[in-house]
Amino acid sequence: MSQPQTSFVAAYRLDGQGGGEALDNQALQERWQHDDGQLWMHLDFSFDDVNTYLHDIAALHEDVIEALVEEDTRPRVARFSGGLVTTLRGVNLNPGSAPEDMLSLRVWITPNRLITLRRRPLQSVLRVREYLHAGEGARNVAELLAGMADAIIDRVGDLSHRIDTQLGELEENQLNDIDIDGDDLTRVRRPLITLRRFMEPQSHCLSKLAEDTSGLDETARLWLRESANLLYRYVEDFNAMQERALILQEQIWNEHNERLNERMYLMAIMTAIFLPLTFLTGLLGINVGGIPGAESPLGFVSVVFLSLLVGAGVMAVLKRWHWW
Repeated sequence: MSQPQTSFVAAYRLDGQGGGEALDNQALQERWQHDDGQLWMHLDFSFDDVNTYLHDIAALHEDVIEALVEEDTRPRVARFSGGLVTTLRGVNLNPGSAPEDMLSLRVWITPNRLITLRRRPLQSVLRVREYLHAGEGARNVAELLAGMADAIIDRVGDLSHRIDTQLGELEENQLNDIDIDGDDLTRVRRPLITLRRFMEPQSHCLSKLAEDTSGLDETARLWLRESANLLYRYVEDFNAMQERALILQEQIWNEHNERLNERMYLMAIMTAIFLPLTFLTGLLGINVGGIPGAESPLGFVSVVFLSLLVGAGVMAVLKRWHWW
């Protein structure tokens, strides 16, 4: 059965005890403007009818709508009349996707309203919804936002531990003189670049949210502050892992260059040994009269003996000069 082509994903009315009543499309439209309770609307902005929910139902200003649905975003916090707009990024844990392909969660929050928008499913939002269904979730929309941020950071932490394990295995292989595939190191470095790009501003974003006293209660702000501190530690880990990856890359290059230099040095010695022999055989092979030993039955043996003697002499000289 095909999925309905609408931006509406889910909506809840929080009961203040950790649970929530799931609202369908019609119930959402009836309650959003007239219910003073804590309401959450979750949308997929890749569908054309997203403006119906943001403009007609939520009655958001055009500037707010533009900030929520803009194409390229980075983590940020912006204050508008009546609420806050923030954008968070999470790792992509959807099947068949690369974790470094970051997913965005756009948020509009007021004291009793929360609107979240995504383009692709986020496991962190699904986790928050499961808590609501189990009656163990947020009591208000501020805590709901803090819970989403915390779930996002948990998955960032899981990815950080996985990358650290992969990098540690490569470092151990390097110490044990086991050849390292450059593609393996690239697969470690690539997500670090993306994570550093988005997670560092996101930690500042969460810190800024935690400092807001107008729309978030103390519990939510404390939760966000702890999430920001934890994410900043992960950012420091990303910086350290990137430095370790660069050191490992330099070691691989140094070992490669050392092996190459050894081979070039060996070729240089071989060239030095055979250069006089090449000159000797070339001189004796010219097609002119008067070549010594041309008519002698011992000519070939004499040339071979002379070549061996010259080669041994060159090797002795190189040995005396400590070339090998």
